[in-house]
Amino acid sequence: MTRPHASPAHGQNTHRLQHDPCSWADEGRQSVKEITQVVRPSPAASRASRVDWAGDKRALQRRSGGAGSSRTTERKNRSISMSTRLETVQVGAPTGRLSDWVIAPVQFNSFERLTTVKGAFVSSPVFSCFGHQWVVMIHPGGDNISTDGYVSLYLGNQMEEAIEVQFKFIAKHPNGGEDICMRTGKLMKFAPKDSAIVGDGPHVGYVGYKNFALRSALLNYLVNGALIVEVHMRTHKPGQQQSAPFVPENPTIQNMLKDFGNEATADVEFDVGGTVETAKGRRKRAKTPTKTFHAHHYPLRLNAPALADMCQPGDVSPAAISNVRPEIFKHLLYYCYGGKIGKDDLQSDTKDIIEAADRFGIINLKLEAEVCYVDTVELTLDNIVEVVTYADSKNLALLKEHCMDFLSSANKIEAAEKVSFDGIPSHLMKDLMVALARREGEGLSEGGALSTMRVSQLRKLAHEKGLSVDGSREMLIDAIKDDEDGGETES
Repeated sequence: MTRPHASPAHGQNTHRLQHDPCSWADEGRQSVKEITQVVRPSPAASRASRVDWAGDKRALQRRSGGAGSSRTTERKNRSISMSTRLETVQVGAPTGRLSDWVIAPVQFNSFERLTTVKGAFVSSPVFSCFGHQWVVMIHPGGDNISTDGYVSLYLGNQMEEAIEVQFKFIAKHPNGGEDICMRTGKLMKFAPKDSAIVGDGPHVGYVGYKNFALRSALLNYLVNGALIVEVHMRTHKPGQQQSAPFVPENPTIQNMLKDFGNEATADVEFDVGGTVETAKGRRKRAKTPTKTFHAHHYPLRLNAPALADMCQPGDVSPAAISNVRPEIFKHLLYYCYGGKIGKDDLQSDTKDIIEAADRFGIINLKLEAEVCYVDTVELTLDNIVEVVTYADSKNLALLKEHCMDFLSSANKIEAAEKVSFDGIPSHLMKDLMVALARREGEGLSEGGALSTMRVSQLRKLAHEKGLSVDGSREMLIDAIKDDEDGGETES
């Protein structure tokens, strides 16, 4: 068993477990031994105690005149001498209080071809266990604090509720050799997904091993090129886990939403409607009339700077906004107050929301709609030029990467015949080369980490550094490099 290691992950909720197979068992035995030494006297002391008591008894008989007095004295002593039994001291989890082990095999296909860039990772699809959603995250080249040559492995809770789980990772040898097994010695607390925890580690709310095993050793455990890791999990039996104390959430967002559209407290107005651009160079009248929206300048200044610049508190006339449908504008305002756009609305109005969010500087909503578009768009060789050109015009780096991944995996002869590469902006050829290199496993050394890193990883890294997450992959890479160069200069 191993002792949990509180690593400098994204806060205290990221635990790593170090190789220390005997520490918990040894400490448990030592604790029992010490208790035994304190409570139970030695044999010699016991004999001495019996001799002393016999002598005292005879002395009492002599002084009191007989055995009857002795019995009276014994009764008095018994009435005075009281024993107090303390509650049982539990060492480890009592038998029967934990559920049976549940095993989830996770298969990482083409393990040898996975990037070994330090910090790069691959996540499994979500799977269910104990009413929670889980993922297994592997760093084939280790995370940022791993020992060189080691693979990192973590288990992550994907639900909004915390849970305590005891678990172990097992990689079984395909030819009956010794298995690789790393386990926790106790229940580990998994924080809720996306917990707001201050820290600078690689994963928030994950538990696992920064040094699970040497990559060179794991290559001997592959089955048809795949690394199979069994995740064994168990938790409290139903009804035995104490519920967490209830603490109401921070009410700020809910209070903001209560003031959404409040005409009595609003300090700015917008008239939205008029004409709506339906195609390049053409305009037509909107089917819905102009609608007035009442809002507050403060949340706009924080979340939609371009929109806030169009008005000032106390303006006599409403700010006029065209080329946006009123229902889309309502989504934007609602998001600025901390609201969540429904999945159905996001899917049905994806491109309109992207257009408006990009126009008014609501970057997070733009990226959220972009992810929705990537998940729903069906790419073909017939529409690839249209989609990638649109992505480039709106600086949708994730959508561009999705298009380039599609092209890099397509049949090259068929793509050459059907795709008009003249319609694709020439600067996107670099993105296509990166997608091809990533697919073929080229240039994935640590020195080329940024140039081959996924857009989502670049955005996450930029966000952690306090940089803008909008823009092309080249813009993200340049901003990160400038920030690192500046940090080195200051230090």
